[in-house]
Amino acid sequence: MSDPMAVLAMTGATTVVAAMATSVWEGTRDRVVDLFRRRDEDRSAVVRAQLDGDAELVLGEGDDTDGVRDDLVRPWARRLAALLRDHPEAAEELRALVEDATAPRDGDTWSQHVIARAGGAAFGAQGPGSSVHVHHHQPASGDAPA
Repeated sequence: MSDPMAVLAMTGATTVVAAMATSVWEGTRDRVVDLFRRRDEDRSAVVRAQLDGDAELVLGEGDDTDGVRDDLVRPWARRLAALLRDHPEAAEELRALVEDATAPRDGDTWSQHVIARAGGAAFGAQGPGSSVHVHHHQPASGDAPA
């Protein structure tokens, strides 16, 4: 996926799906609907319904939302890629949406738990301006590969 528009579509989809069931969801949803208005005013109502239905799926999963979110990213990436193909001028608006949805809010704290096992490497980064910390697991003698 080296095409910049395809990368942006995947980043946008990942951001939109990650925003479901968070405090930024309503604003993110409204901005996605606005993006799709470029294609057709009637289409925006369908997009809103799809977003609301997908958000309900995420909310219905409780603490175990990763599987549902993983399932939702690819269809949203395809929808956003088609939108960007037809309306490349929407790219800047999608970039702004991604930046705004991932920016920390006052009082927000982010945490991330990254594990490397069996000689693997783990990479972690959060939000704009973050740094990447690489952790290499050095198995102790007698540790079996996972």
